[in-house]
Amino acid sequence: MNNKHMHLLIGLVIIALSLFYAFRGVKISELGNALLEARYIYLVPAIALVIMSYVFRAMRWRYLVRPIKDVKTTSLFSPLMVGFMANMLPARAGEFIRAYLLSRKEQISFSASFATIFIERLFDLIIVLLMLVSVLLFMPEVFVSGDVAGGDQLLDKVKIFGVVSALLCMFIFIFSALLQFKKDLTMKVVGFFVKPFPEAWGRKIFGLVGSFSEGLQIIRDRRGFMATVCLSFLIWGLFIFTYYPLYFAFDIQTQLPLISSLVVLCLTVAIFITVAPTPGFLGSFHLGCVAALHGIFGIQKAVALSYGIVAWLVAMGTTVFIGALFAIKENISIGKISAGTEMAE
Repeated sequence: MNNKHMHLLIGLVIIALSLFYAFRGVKISELGNALLEARYIYLVPAIALVIMSYVFRAMRWRYLVRPIKDVKTTSLFSPLMVGFMANMLPARAGEFIRAYLLSRKEQISFSASFATIFIERLFDLIIVLLMLVSVLLFMPEVFVSGDVAGGDQLLDKVKIFGVVSALLCMFIFIFSALLQFKKDLTMKVVGFFVKPFPEAWGRKIFGLVGSFSEGLQIIRDRRGFMATVCLSFLIWGLFIFTYYPLYFAFDIQTQLPLISSLVVLCLTVAIFITVAPTPGFLGSFHLGCVAALHGIFGIQKAVALSYGIVAWLVAMGTTVFIGALFAIKENISIGKISAGTEMAE
């Protein structure tokens, strides 16, 4: 079994398990009623906020790419949306496809292009961890509301996840900074660790790390770095508000404060999607919504699950629709997407 089939199999297993636990104990009639009674007019502001978040993502990506080549935000929007659309494929292939499309369109090396996406994801992870820490520091009681014993177990798991993720972020950021400010020393360290590998592999790793460092030059750009930080906070701030209109769709806004949207975001994105990165976040996103709305805030499980279904369709449906439009407009063929997928392999 090759890597492609293995990733697909693992993704399908995780999806099946996630959906099983999300749907367990929910009557189809209750789920159907919750979906039928929802007020779908509130999807309009949610979709608008999703689109706005992608505009800010394109603006942030420009700052990350600028040290390599000054590319207009409008030129970045196409590979951005097609790449996010392609995250419906296994192994987060959309990230590689986005890097591939940018490298082809702007004549930038693939390694440097992918490095900008890597550092973008690092910013995202740091912001999400900061949100998670804020919840743990200022609202730890949300994890122990209702079932105290179960809440304590969840709180312990969230703390472990936060510590491990924070240490990983710290290591990655320090390594990236050293590549920029102490490159010779860092390459010597890389050389020490690649010694056990065949010589051909060592040369290839050195070449990749060298090209990769090109995409990390945002660390040297003080103004660009600060702009990237500000846009990252803005993007994730928008995400907190994106799913709040859906509270009104399912008439749960009176039971939940606005800040609860932050808890939902932390559980779905920071934990469930990160730990179980299924294709298109199918299953893991739904289970995260159920864990937050039903497990923590006591919302009826059928309503919590229907909320997860609609929220997922808002996010992924909007992404796929816009990505497909840009793929058609830019004449991005299945062959080009497949080439990016092969790089993911």
